[in-house]
Amino acid sequence: MSVREQMVALAKLGRIDASTHELDRELKEIPKEVASLREAVSLLEGLLSKERNDLEQAQTLRSTQETLIKEAQDAISRSKAKGAKAKTAREAEAVERELESGRRTVKDRELERDKLGAAIEQVQKSLSQHETEFLGLREVLTQKDAEGQVRIAELNALRDQALTGRDAITALVPKDIVRRYDAFRLRKGSGVAEVRDGICLGCRVAVRPQQHIVIQREQAIEQCAQCQRYLYLASWVADDAQTLEAGER
Repeated sequence: MSVREQMVALAKLGRIDASTHELDRELKEIPKEVASLREAVSLLEGLLSKERNDLEQAQTLRSTQETLIKEAQDAISRSKAKGAKAKTAREAEAVERELESGRRTVKDRELERDKLGAAIEQVQKSLSQHETEFLGLREVLTQKDAEGQVRIAELNALRDQALTGRDAITALVPKDIVRRYDAFRLRKGSGVAEVRDGICLGCRVAVRPQQHIVIQREQAIEQCAQCQRYLYLASWVADDAQTLEAGER
């Protein structure tokens, strides 16, 4: 098989692989997008769990303060009853100290209860907002996941269609060249590049004059000295189907 026919086959591979490159990119991006959404849902779910726990603890503490306030108020009532029975000034003063201590306790407990009430209200508001966000985001995840599965099936079908005949074309090129081509393609996105006006369109660097002559004379399969892609002329692949068929015969 001639150098030109081998290069036409490589160019054909380049076209096939270029058509699947975007498909492969999208095939990778869809799971990433779904995974990112799933992570966001998980993080929000964790936040909701923490807020629910914080709310439960705050409500328990407020309930405890209510109980302590009731106990302090009962103590005040008992102190008042005791004061009504006081027979000496010393007993009355002692009762008054008990009452003052009880009133301070009630005031402190009520202040703590009110702080907890404000905190509970704030957590409840945040919890309600995050629950709404969670439900919405989970719905988006479910929808994107379902759409992604459909799209992946479509992309795989398009990819299989695009790759039809690739093996047969690959067989027309020496195996060592195919291996290098595949290595460059995986690193750079393409293993071939057109030479136009002496410029490699893969990296936009001028091809050496002597190398350009070799390519034009179809004497050897050449690689760009800069990007290592295999070089071809557009005129070679203007009617690549007929050229390939001739090579196969």
